Amino acid sequence: MQNWTMTMAAVAATLAAAPAHADEDVQGWGAAVAQGAVRGDLYVWLEGQWRVTDDVSRTGQVILRPAAGIRFAPDSTALAGYAFIRTTPENGVASNEHRLWQQVQVPLLRDAGGRPLLISRTRLEQRMIEGAGETGWRLRQFVRGQLPIAQGGAVQAIAITEGFFNLNGTDWGARAGIDQWRTFVGVGLPVARRLRIEPGYLNQRVFRRGEDRTNHVLNATLFYAL
Repeated sequence: MQNWTMTMAAVAATLAAAPAHADEDVQGWGAAVAQGAVRGDLYVWLEGQWRVTDDVSRTGQVILRPAAGIRFAPDSTALAGYAFIRTTPENGVASNEHRLWQQVQVPLLRDAGGRPLLISRTRLEQRMIEGAGETGWRLRQFVRGQLPIAQGGAVQAIAITEGFFNLNGTDWGARAGIDQWRTFVGVGLPVARRLRIEPGYLNQRVFRRGEDRTNHVLNATLFYAL
């Protein structure tokens, strides 16, 4: 856990050192995810997101993201899926994005009882915008730390960091290199059998050609285990 703590400290220091004049917004993100093995090791992921932007005043983005794949080891999965993203910026043109994606998720560290404490998720995306001719390739690396704190481990303290890296530039505005970085801190709470919620604070730094953007997000995800 020492390496994980050092990593999170480095990310926090990087965000703190960012220019104070960066463009900022307050947002609210909500998501619902149903996932699990449904027949043997056949694994299903069904996700929907709704994001309220511009100082939590309007719907800025809706995401639908289904996938299927296999569970190839305990707590380890390989999935391939599709995502539809509808974005409606306050001062811009609405867009529809179609995205193919593939990911592998594995535990990096377990506790003495075998429960994952540190989880890695690597995702590759192929992004296609309606009306644009080029496909953007993006790599996302996600690391999640979860520490049981109450109710026999049912309540968890959670910290997540995720980097987004564009592998190429496109005619619709993607620029090769680091695209954004997200950092989340929150808590995981059981709601009912197979159902839990993870509320918390998410910091999203979007790297742009001009002024970078920082979004301060009240984020909550509802998980259902199939």
